[in-house]
Amino acid sequence: MVFSSNNLEQQLLESAAGQAVYDSLIQANVNISTVSIELVKQMLVAECQFRKLLGAVECSNVHAVC
Repeated sequence: MVFSSNNLEQQLLESAAGQAVYDSLIQANVNISTVSIELVKQMLVAECQFRKLLGAVECSNVHAVC
């Protein structure tokens, strides 16, 4: 499945974990259109694992991006 950068941005902004990943990419000056979907998925999974470790709310939208 191919995503446009606008579609990817929109999907990332729909969840707290996605917002954290999007924020990380923007702060690192990374052009979101150059990032692979697989890398974004890995970042979302890592963010969700971190949030679960801290006792945060569940991450249910991890697979929405892939």
